[in-house]
Parts: sequence; C-alpha cells; structure tokens
Amino acid sequence: GGGRGGRGMSDLGAIEEDEDAQLRSPDEGGALGDDEFGALISFANLENVVKHIIQKFKALESQNESTDAALTGIKRELEARATNRAVEEVAIDMSARFEGTNKMLQGQKESLLGLENMLERNRMSCQTLEHRVEATVKEKAVQDRLIREIQDTLQDKVSIAELNMFEAKFGGYTTKLEHQEVINSLAHYARADVAERIAESVKVLGTRFDDYSRTAEIEKQLQEVRDWVGGELQHYAKAQQTTEKWEELHSLIQNQHVSFERTFATLDDKIRGLSDRVTSIYQELNADINTRALADDLRDTQTDLRMYALRADTEAFQRDCGPKLKFCVDSIKAFDDRLRAQDDSIHRVDEVLLDKAGKYDIVVINSRLDQCFQKEMGLKEFQKTHERLEWMNRKLEQYIDGEAERMENLKPPDYGPLFDDMNTRIMLKADKADMVEMYQLKANRIDADEIAKLQEVIHRQLEYLAVTSFGLAKLALTETKAGESKSIRAQQTKQVLMQSEALWNWILHNEPPPNLGTLKPPPGTSGGNADRDKRLVDDQKRLQLEGRLGIPGN
Repeated sequence: GGGRGGRGMSDLGAIEEDEDAQLRSPDEGGALGDDEFGALISFANLENVVKHIIQKFKALESQNESTDAALTGIKRELEARATNRAVEEVAIDMSARFEGTNKMLQGQKESLLGLENMLERNRMSCQTLEHRVEATVKEKAVQDRLIREIQDTLQDKVSIAELNMFEAKFGGYTTKLEHQEVINSLAHYARADVAERIAESVKVLGTRFDDYSRTAEIEKQLQEVRDWVGGELQHYAKAQQTTEKWEELHSLIQNQHVSFERTFATLDDKIRGLSDRVTSIYQELNADINTRALADDLRDTQTDLRMYALRADTEAFQRDCGPKLKFCVDSIKAFDDRLRAQDDSIHRVDEVLLDKAGKYDIVVINSRLDQCFQKEMGLKEFQKTHERLEWMNRKLEQYIDGEAERMENLKPPDYGPLFDDMNTRIMLKADKADMVEMYQLKANRIDADEIAKLQEVIHRQLEYLAVTSFGLAKLALTETKAGESKSIRAQQTKQVLMQSEALWNWILHNEPPPNLGTLKPPPGTSGGNADRDKRLVDDQKRLQLEGRLGIPGN
C-alpha cells in the first residue's frame, strides 16, 4: 500500500512536470514562430493531460480493486474468528473505510464515464468539422464551375481591341455593291489612248480646215465627222447626268453611313457594358488574389493549428473537470462524515458485543491471536493510508485552485472571425490553373502581329483608293476651262484609270502598285507614336502576367 501510494504521488508529480514542460516547449523551441499562437494550448498537450488523468484514475482503480480484494480476504478470515473489542473496532473501521473507498471508486468510475462522454463530444465536434470541410469543398466546386462557365462565355465574346480593329479596318470601306456600281460606271468611259487619238484627229482636222474652203464636199465630210464623233461619243455620259448620279451615290452612301454608325453605336454600347463588366470582374478577381494568402502558408498554418485545441474544447474540458473534481472533494468530505458516524455506531455495537462474549470464544481468540494481524501494524498502515489520502486531497485541491488561474492565463485569443474571413476570401479566389487556362485562350502574339500587318496593308489600300477616288471626283466634278489643255486632262484620266487597275490588282493578287511610295497623305496629326507606346505598355503588362502565372514566353 505504501509503495502504491508513493508511485501514485510520483506519477502525479511526473504529470505536472510533463505538463509544465509541454506548455513551455512551444515558447522555448520557437517551432511556431508566431506571437499570435503562443498563448494557445496544443492538441498534443491536451491529449497528454487527458491520458495522464485517465492513467491516474486507472491506477487508483486498480489499487482500490486490489485493496478491496485484500480487505475482503481479511474480512473473511476475521468473520471465521472471534475477536475482542479492539480487533472488532479495527474490523469495523476497516469495513467502513472499505465502503468509503468503494464509494470513492464509484465516484472515480463516474468521472471516467464523464471523461468518456467528453471524448465522445470531441469526436462529434471533429465529425462536424469534417462535414463543414466537405461542404466547403462542394461550394468550391460550385464556384469553380461558375468560373468555368464565365470563361466559356467570355471565349464566345469578342474583345474590345478586336472590335476597335474591326471598326478601324472597315470604317473607310465602301460596300461591294457600290464598288461594283463604280466599276460599271467606269466601263462606259473611253480609254485614254482612244481619247488621245480622237484629240489628235480633231487637231489635224482643225489645221486642215484653215487651208480649205467650205464647199459641199467639205460640208459632207464635216457631217461625216460629226456623225462619227457622235457615234463615238454615244456611250459617254454628260456632266450633268454624271453629277446627278454621283449625288445619288453620295446620298445613298451617307444614308448607309448613318445606319452603320447607329449599328456600331449600339454594338459599342453593348461591348462597352460587357467590357465594364469583364473589367470589374477581373478587378475583383485581382483584388481577391492580392488579398489572399498563399496555399503553402495556409497549409503551414493549418498544420500548426492541428497541434492546438479549440477554445470551446478547452472551456468544455474545464467545465467538465471542475464539477467532477468538486464532486470528488465533496464525496471525500461526505465519506469522512459517514466514517465518523459509523465509527460511533461500531463503538456502541462493540460495547454491546463485549458484554455478550463467551468464555469459549475468548479461549479460541487467545489461541488464534498469533494468526491475526497486529493492531500496531494495522494502525500504522491505516495511518499511512489516511495521511496519503489527505495529502492527495490537499494536492488535488491545490491543483484545482491553480488550474483555473493557469487556464485563465493560457486562454487563447479568439481567432474565429479571422479564420472565417480568411476562409471567405479563399473561397472567392480563382484557381491558378483556371487563370493560366484563361490566359492561354487569348490570341497569340504572332497572330496579333499578322493582323496588325494586314491592317496596315488594308490601310494603305484605303489610302490608295482615297487618292484614286479624289482624282476621279476631280475629273468628273471639275468642268473644263477655256484655256486648259486637253492633253493634261487626258493624262489625268489615264492616271486615274491606271491607279484603279493597280488597286484592283493589288486587292486580288496582293501586288502593290509601283507608284505607292509617291503618295503623300494630307497634313494632319499622326497617332503612330501613341499606338507604339500603347503596344509597349501592353507587352510589359503581358510579360508581368506571364511571370506571375508561371507561363514561359513565346
């Protein structure tokens, strides 16, 4: 009994030393390296405390069982013998103490049941957390699906840059029908060489008219010339009719231009709204990504947090242990009161039994006194047991009094709102793989360069067409002056026809005209430098985005 009591006290001291060492280890080792988590109690420490308490109760239970068995054997031996008053007092005292020990054992069993219930609640809490994690994973899958749907929707939409390129490319174009009408109108005109031959014939005739007199033959020849000239000029249009036709074409082009402007304005509004929406979504995603923590940091934080107990679990453990320890102290006090009452009762019973003992019983008792347990040794053993119980009671009361203060000092701060905020921000973040996939779905740099080159060629073709149309309009709308040379006008007509044919060949066969370098645009502001600076800024942003997403450059 003394060895078991000493081992129990050494176990209690070892428990306190282990708890102090485990509570000091996070601060001394610096494993966490985070001041905010320094006041938390880890799951490992809590588990060790619970294990030590369970081991202590098991040791007490086994000790009580062995003591109960030994006392039961002693009680059986004493029941078969006749005892004197002192032995009966000791027997009654021992039986009363055994009953108290059994009651204390019953209280310890109830405490163990309470601890088992607490462990069951901890398991239920863990299952609840697992269900929450599963629900979080499902919500994340739903958010990923929504983001993929948004990506699929964005893939079907055209970007603002492409729409601006489309507008810039086809803003100065005319319709195919109008271009065909212009070609058909030009088909009714004579070629420059035919007009030159007619002009030379007229000049030769003009020189001959001065040398000949007007006779009937000359009048006839002149009539033939008039008929021939009228036949040759039969397919030419007059200036007034041409002007009216050009005005009709101009009004038609203006009407179509107004309708195209309305259509493009509507498309521009829709695309601007879509662009604003995409920009806001991208800004929100970018802001969420910038405010989110890295996955490695979150994993490290989760790994560190697994070593700590929740505040609710610690408080629940404190609430569960406090009443149980108080119940143990109250049970021990009640046991002492009942023990005193039973001692008094046993004393009175012993007095009655002493008066009724026979001579034969005394002889038998005297013959068997050598086989009985000595009173002094029994009193010493019970005194030691009583002292150990009192010492354990004092230590338990001191532990209970200091536990409340220690738990108050070790109470961790409330990180619940912070973790909820972090979880909410993590749920709003987009996956890096989705961002990489979205970036890879964009147009390639080579395709963009080819489109830019094609746009530049089309722009040059439009400039060439504008110059040709300007020359044609100048010939058609400007009337011939009195002193103007006809050869200059014929040369201008030939130049316009040659430019039209060269433009047609350039569009069909991609062969630029030879006089392309001689064209000079009208004076105005050029936006080439601004476009080049904007392109450099776009390239820098693209390289930064590729670096963040970890995409190798093309």
